[in-house]
Amino acid sequence: MAKIREQLLFLCQDYKRQTGSKKLRMIYLWMGRASVGIFIYRIERMMYLFLGENWKMIRLFFLPFIYPLSAYSNLEISYKADIGPGITVLHASMGVVISAFAKIGKNLTLTGGNVIGGKKEVREGKKFVIGDNLNMGANAVILGPVVLGDNIIIGAMTLVNKNFDSNCILVGVPAKKISKDKS
Repeated sequence: MAKIREQLLFLCQDYKRQTGSKKLRMIYLWMGRASVGIFIYRIERMMYLFLGENWKMIRLFFLPFIYPLSAYSNLEISYKADIGPGITVLHASMGVVISAFAKIGKNLTLTGGNVIGGKKEVREGKKFVIGDNLNMGANAVILGPVVLGDNIIIGAMTLVNKNFDSNCILVGVPAKKISKDKS
């Protein structure tokens, strides 16, 4: 029950982060693509935490509702992904995919066209952990298994396929560190 309560708090924090200082933006957000996708993820995550692997079978009855909403949102976030509070998607119409094997910290910012996916090694138990305050540019891709620290900015069209420490800016294919400190 504590995990479900935590997911509800995360959902509230997601919306607070999206509205920023303009609280009236909440009226607009409830129908926004990104908000719908994040809401679906949080609800499915709660059900998975409550029902465990049984959610796979029970979910079949809800798919006629989940799929159209997911198609509208252009966000495909697996309910098995463990994502902290404060998800923001800036251009959901470009699409976002997040793997079931990812463990992501708080304040994830996606710009659109982003993929956080895993190779076969992730299924074999290798770590796929992303720290807090990750900001991904347009069409940036993280291909796990990787371990990324906190406060990382990933430039547009960058492919991250190896581990990086905290407080850096990554660009290129494959990603290279261009700064140790964001300042």
